[in-house]
Amino acid sequence: MRNQDKIKKSKSALNKALKVLKAKEGSLSSEPLERVFRESVVNTEKKEDKVKSLSILTIPEVAAKLNIANQSTAKKWLERNGILIHRFSKQNIVYAIEVICEIDKPFVRSLRLKYPTKWKKIYRNLVKDQDAYDLMVLQLDGEFDFGPTTKVKRNSRDEKLYNDLMK
Repeated sequence: MRNQDKIKKSKSALNKALKVLKAKEGSLSSEPLERVFRESVVNTEKKEDKVKSLSILTIPEVAAKLNIANQSTAKKWLERNGILIHRFSKQNIVYAIEVICEIDKPFVRSLRLKYPTKWKKIYRNLVKDQDAYDLMVLQLDGEFDFGPTTKVKRNSRDEKLYNDLMK
């Protein structure tokens, strides 16, 4: 959240600077200033997108997202779901995109069962973040859907029928 506040402040500072320089139009022409301003706004928006895509969560934030009161339970959930907990600046953090994907995974698996051919399109329409969608599809396309595990024993009549049909 702090990075987004910094980006908003830099945008407002750039707007103020542009207004001041336009007021003193005699020293500089306004076209190069507007070009520089547009480029700086585009750069700050790109930085804002990167901040969103690699946002991090602390363990208490994960616990709040999961509606869990206990932080140790949240840590166990993260470990059980294969999400690495990183130690950074005396804090335990995780990447938000991994948490989001693990929360959405049961729902997406049920979509795969109900709509085997359309589940990607349906999930794409429901999910807000393109990066979360891409990661989920990569994770679930690698999974193998297991079929039934029971075997039917054949007797001699079944074998004879099978052989007759295969001729």
